[in-house]
Amino acid sequence: MRMLSHVDEFKSEASKALFTKHQAMTITMRLLNEELADPSNTRRDIEILREAMKKVNFSYLDATTTKTDLLLDSLNVARLTADEIVLALETIIFEVRL
Repeated sequence: MRMLSHVDEFKSEASKALFTKHQAMTITMRLLNEELADPSNTRRDIEILREAMKKVNFSYLDATTTKTDLLLDSLNVARLTADEIVLALETIIFEVRL
């Protein structure tokens, strides 16, 4: 799998930003779409990225379900970091490659 240049750029540009769960999910899918559109992809890269897109769900971003977590979610509080989004992407891609 090639280096994920769009993900790396996001990590650099958004390093101090916080995101809601909805925003994080949207960013995750957009980053995968951008990586998928990269002309330097091999057939295997395309296959991995397509499978990764099918696996994306909130549990990769945040599996917490406490009362406080639900309260914060209901208020749409931004608290996920760029690093957490990148880690979720890396985890999904790792699992797809197995």
